[in-house]
Amino acid sequence: MDENQKRMEEHVERTLYENNVLQESTFNGMMESYSGGCSYEERSLTFCFPVLEWESNRAGFMHGGAISGAFDMTIAALARFYAGKGFAPTVSLDIKYVRPVEIGDTLVVTAKAVSVGKRISQFTAEAVGKNKGKTVATAASVYLNVDTSTENGKTPPSGSISRKLNYSDRF
Repeated sequence: MDENQKRMEEHVERTLYENNVLQESTFNGMMESYSGGCSYEERSLTFCFPVLEWESNRAGFMHGGAISGAFDMTIAALARFYAGKGFAPTVSLDIKYVRPVEIGDTLVVTAKAVSVGKRISQFTAEAVGKNKGKTVATAASVYLNVDTSTENGKTPPSGSISRKLNYSDRF
């Protein structure tokens, strides 16, 4: 296996462990994501999200905010992979909703790196409902690559999730 592909797969496993285990009581953990694969060559990764009852809107479909969260979690994982030891906060996330996704389905989100720079990276993503195989929403996003060795404010607030994840060197 290619070393870069292996590194990306390890990053995905680590991210999902952080999301689902270390952040189990946060939004990320409650989303219960799992890997749908990744490709270093295609500069992409996929997270799958079971559409759970608590994520429903008043019409009984997955809430747009939960879809937005799924996009942000998936794209952020890819952004952090390319940021390396840096921190990669979201600058913008533009979503186009196409059709609803039903509770009990699985939302499959694939993110792709469009442009990865030293400071700014751009990504696109598509969310598909697994049961019908149809596009639910699309997204375009920009992330900032923060070199934590030169930025001010490196220490996160006391008791924050960052400390639990040992990210204190990132802030």
